[in-house]
Amino acid sequence: MKSTAHSAVTVINAIATGMGGAVGIDLEVKVDLEIIREGLKGEIDIRGERYTDLELVRCVKEVLEERCDRDLGFEFCIESEIPVGKGLKSSSAVSNAVTKAAVGALDLDLDDRDMIDIGIKASKRAGVTLTGALDDAYASYFGGMCLTDNLQGEVIIEKEVEKRPVIILIPERTVLTRSLKNVDFESIRPYIDLLFTSASDGRWKEASFLNGIVYSDFLGYETGPMFEVLEQSEVVGLSGTGPAMYSITEVPKEVEEIWSPFGETIEVCTR
Repeated sequence: MKSTAHSAVTVINAIATGMGGAVGIDLEVKVDLEIIREGLKGEIDIRGERYTDLELVRCVKEVLEERCDRDLGFEFCIESEIPVGKGLKSSSAVSNAVTKAAVGALDLDLDDRDMIDIGIKASKRAGVTLTGALDDAYASYFGGMCLTDNLQGEVIIEKEVEKRPVIILIPERTVLTRSLKNVDFESIRPYIDLLFTSASDGRWKEASFLNGIVYSDFLGYETGPMFEVLEQSEVVGLSGTGPAMYSITEVPKEVEEIWSPFGETIEVCTR
């Protein structure tokens, strides 16, 4: 059974408060999966390189076994365009894609939210999310922009977005979510609360930029690249806990040229 899922970028990072938001982009994960008698075997290719950590796939399998009340085996192939450890929702996308493929292969009668919740539970179990990342999973699954209460599992706002070019800046540094487990975000919590309220009131583009500035400063990233393209961007921000940054822009080549000294750049679109 084949399936796909997509990446997203951050409006509000939920790690400080549990309240977050994201916008879907068209970076893609493809999964081809078959149910076998037992075991877990397959390969993961991320941007042309072999990836050997199967824990997230293993956790999806375990959660589905609990739902089905039976032992399962997976044989799979995953191909992903989404870099790992850059804040670009790679775990949410893989969880969604593997869940959709497995549910299809098992011919289970589950709705979209059921499948998102299976992926979230698997991601928590694998330790690749601290809040449940409903915002990331929802934007990955459906596209558009969403604001969510990740702790309560509620979608507060969802809206479609027009298709726009997006430039992603990918610095060399990698930051895995599990490495931030013991970081205390208390000092920035009041500011992120205010930005979530602003985004909920319709000012999500402005809130995205300010969210990026607050988290970048807190985590020790240079904020300069975001200011460099502010004039050229409809939205600019830090994705996740970084270090990737993004610009939704009508002049992608200009943004790409400005950002090229800071790291790899790729052009995608909102979805």
